[in-house]
Amino acid sequence: MENSEEIKIAFWLGTLGMLFLAFGLLSLVLYYQNHFYKMKRKETELLLKTALETEKNERKRIAADLHDSVSGDLNAIRNYLTILQRNGSIVGNQEIFDEIRSGVEMALENTRKVSYNIMPPLLETYGLVTALTDYLEGLKKKTEIDFKVVSEQEEFKIAAPVAYELFRIVQEFTTNMIKYGKVTESIVTMVLSDTFFTITLQDNGIPFNFTQLLATSKGTGVKNINSRLKIVGADFVQNETETGNSFTITLKKEKCLE
Repeated sequence: MENSEEIKIAFWLGTLGMLFLAFGLLSLVLYYQNHFYKMKRKETELLLKTALETEKNERKRIAADLHDSVSGDLNAIRNYLTILQRNGSIVGNQEIFDEIRSGVEMALENTRKVSYNIMPPLLETYGLVTALTDYLEGLKKKTEIDFKVVSEQEEFKIAAPVAYELFRIVQEFTTNMIKYGKVTESIVTMVLSDTFFTITLQDNGIPFNFTQLLATSKGTGVKNINSRLKIVGADFVQNETETGNSFTITLKKEKCLE
């Protein structure tokens, strides 16, 4: 009997030990698996951040090249045409001259527009509010959308890298409004509290679910928005609204201010 009891005790102790060992191994596997996923996520975020930073630098370089090189060449041609006109060298060829001059002026204007869209000059010089106001005023003239910027301050001291990403996020949203939203009115509101900086984008266009669109869209627009939100560490919420769309981007004050 004693041997039987000892065998039972030994069996249960062995079983208990094996269970503890199994749970220990499982916990260890789960820990390392979780650690691996975290490392992979950090690696992905770092690659994404590097890619977007590279894109920003390339945009800056191309914008500078367009301004300094292409615009410089076009201005030189325009000046040369002016000299020819003053010297009377275009007698009998006024129509051709006018076409050339018109083409040069159009090329200059298009170069300025492309350069501006690639890297808004006001963003680094003045700040996010000024750059967005100027950008949306330009869109207002080209479209039938009444864009408005509402800000409690004339300007915020947003760190340049963060301001750039926020500008691109708003730009992506407005592009979608123009292409798909059938929007006639849109308001961009910026507020700085004691702890947070928020941007709210509202429009009266066709309602859509951002999360669903992110999961199903084959385009890059919403994916770019989501990527840039991750880069700046912003919280993003789609607000409930009876008509149109409303989104709020929130950043901790210490993360975004200079």
